[in-house]
Amino acid sequence: MKLKRNKEEKQFLLAAVIHGVMIGAAGVLLFFFILQAVEKKEGASDKVLPVNLPKSTKVESKSVPFYAMQYGVYSSSQAASDFLAGHPEYENVAIIPADKQFYLWGAISTSEKKIKSIVTKDSFVKPFRLSGAACEEKGLKSIPQLLEVSKVAKLNSSDSQSKLAAPVDWKAAVADATKASDKLELVKLMLLEHYVSQNDCLKIEF
Repeated sequence: MKLKRNKEEKQFLLAAVIHGVMIGAAGVLLFFFILQAVEKKEGASDKVLPVNLPKSTKVESKSVPFYAMQYGVYSSSQAASDFLAGHPEYENVAIIPADKQFYLWGAISTSEKKIKSIVTKDSFVKPFRLSGAACEEKGLKSIPQLLEVSKVAKLNSSDSQSKLAAPVDWKAAVADATKASDKLELVKLMLLEHYVSQNDCLKIEF
């Protein structure tokens, strides 16, 4: 009986040792996994997350179709000026630079019908498109849209419902043009001449 008891005690001790080893191994593995999880979490928190910065507002500028009352075209500004100097009856004709040439225009409008109604025997209708897409300044980008208005009073951007950005000197330029004439087509031409002659980014396309 004593021998049997010793054998049972040895088996119990062996089972206890094995059980202890298993628990210890499981504890080590559990600690290892917890350590790995903590390290991953800390590593993730150290990463710089991308910040969604607000995009800068862009002013879209689509080319706008217009019609001009054209008298002629010259290869140089001097030749165009010389012609006008010899024809005082063309006092309201403007020299418009476009595509390395200089056009003599007497009025512009978004309405072909309107230009056709005022052309003379010495002029004709010339369609073109005006674009401000190449301009960096928001006000200059808006020139084509600002010239689309149907009334002289609407040329004042503060009276416009479109809330378009306008060049810094827009109000002064409008005031000067409206002092010279109250005709919308001529006022638009003077504004076009003013801005196109000073800003290469404004493109006249045929």
